[in-house]
Amino acid sequence: MKYLTFGSLFTALSLFSAPLSMPPLEGDHKIGVQNSILTHVNDTTISVVDVKKKLDYAFHQSYPQLADSTEARFQFYQGSWRQVLMEMIDNELMLADAAEREIKLTDGEVREEMENRFGPNVMQTLDRIGLSYDETWKMLKNEMLVQRMVWFFIHSKAIQKVTPQEIKQAYRMYLKENPPYQEWTYRVISLRADQNDVLQKLADATYKLLSDGGQSPESVAAQLKELETQYAPCSIQLSTEYKASDTELSEAHRTALAALTPGQYSKPSTQTSRVDKKTVSRIFYLSQKTDHPAPKFEEISARLKSDLTQKAVTVESTDYLSKLRKHYGFDPTHLKESLPEDLNPFVLQ
Repeated sequence: MKYLTFGSLFTALSLFSAPLSMPPLEGDHKIGVQNSILTHVNDTTISVVDVKKKLDYAFHQSYPQLADSTEARFQFYQGSWRQVLMEMIDNELMLADAAEREIKLTDGEVREEMENRFGPNVMQTLDRIGLSYDETWKMLKNEMLVQRMVWFFIHSKAIQKVTPQEIKQAYRMYLKENPPYQEWTYRVISLRADQNDVLQKLADATYKLLSDGGQSPESVAAQLKELETQYAPCSIQLSTEYKASDTELSEAHRTALAALTPGQYSKPSTQTSRVDKKTVSRIFYLSQKTDHPAPKFEEISARLKSDLTQKAVTVESTDYLSKLRKHYGFDPTHLKESLPEDLNPFVLQ
């Protein structure tokens, strides 16, 4: 699990951004809560009801339009309660660390955030989602403390690790994995005849017709048919339009197209067909050549920095949490053993 924004159910709402698609059920339904103690963390007990309060808070933030849908709320509970529990455990560890380090918040800071979250009618909003003012104050204050700890001991360290040299190295790796390339749009005119001397004459006549007019092969289809009649038995076949990058082109096609500019034809080249082992003469027509240069450093440096920072945050958060768990004696393996996979504390009644 990546702890990019832990601390906060409310700042990590992307965790619950998947659409809720449970079909509506007939009749009135309620969500039953099978309350029990889920775990103990540093003298703090976390129960199913505690998790439900966090879920209600997050549901209000993520899906306010579904506030009256019992089915949607139940689906949200089922899909999110384990993840929320783990976040609550991590938060408790960080809150204990904050207390040891005497990191505090003022009431004014919490009050301002309450108004930002719930608007001027705080009490009315909290009543609608089933939370009391005191418990919401406590949850929000704890969230803000956790956010502060995350900044001090994860994000700030991660940012310091992403140096200009690392960003430049990431750019070099990006260029290695995404080199500049050209994209070619072209057609192939394939000429066949039973006799080689006839094929050569047909190829010369076809090339003259195509290159002199400077027209696309489709526009001279009637004249190509006349050449087929003139040099019969023979065939002139026009391929569909190909579109390929440098790495996708065969060596033969790349060689034929390299010297052309859009609208030009290559001179006929004769070779043995791999399909029927007969001699075939080919003329290439280049419709378009598009350059795809590598992006400049300035264009993607911000994205590279962001990616590096995210990776560094993952490393720092894992390291920080490991230290906290060891310091406070919390073993996550015990949690997996005590909460079986088929445990579901919420039921739809």
